[in-house]
Amino acid sequence: MADMDGTAGGIGVILILAFIFWLYIWLPASMAADRGRSSVGWVILTLLFSPFITIIALMVLGPTVEMALARMRN
Repeated sequence: MADMDGTAGGIGVILILAFIFWLYIWLPASMAADRGRSSVGWVILTLLFSPFITIIALMVLGPTVEMALARMRN
């Protein structure tokens, strides 16, 4: 057996935590901000329910009316 000092396991844990951070915090927050919605509110919903549910909800809801009008003007 190879001598493990815990470094490989530590890197794996860090990668898993980074993925969870990306999935639960960054992705819904950035999607909400791009659509003119509250980033904090959607992150809270993600923590309460599931990132998959909130991501689908954000895609279905789309941008706010104000955001859609602003994009049409540009």
